[in-house]
Amino acid sequence: MRDRCPEAPGVPLPPLVAQLGESCEASSRLHGGTTYHAEELGIFRAIAAEQGHFLGEAPAQLGEPPTAERNEHQVWYREESATFLKATWPGHFGMKVVHRNDEEPQASPVGYLHRWMLHNELFGDSVTFLGALDT
Repeated sequence: MRDRCPEAPGVPLPPLVAQLGESCEASSRLHGGTTYHAEELGIFRAIAAEQGHFLGEAPAQLGEPPTAERNEHQVWYREESATFLKATWPGHFGMKVVHRNDEEPQASPVGYLHRWMLHNELFGDSVTFLGALDT
């Protein structure tokens, strides 16, 4: 993820989130129920592979000490471009805001990116998706 640098590369979240959501809805209609965590991971991986969102190599900054670190991610501030690089640990995309008792409460990349899109809308930020490491 990156924020506040219009000239840096990145995928705008609205079209990516829309495509992920449409794929989840299609799967839900096909199977007659909501998508589950592992299914959403598969949908994300398929779209990332199809659209070239897997990074060939990790950004160099990931080898440096992070500016901040929390339970699910590390963040690097890039002073030269006044941007942040955020790397989320594999399998740590936060928790779903609303879920049924029979559903996995852990969010998938689909939900995680949807929340970031809402964050942009609510707070006027410009977070974009740089890509995923195929781990």
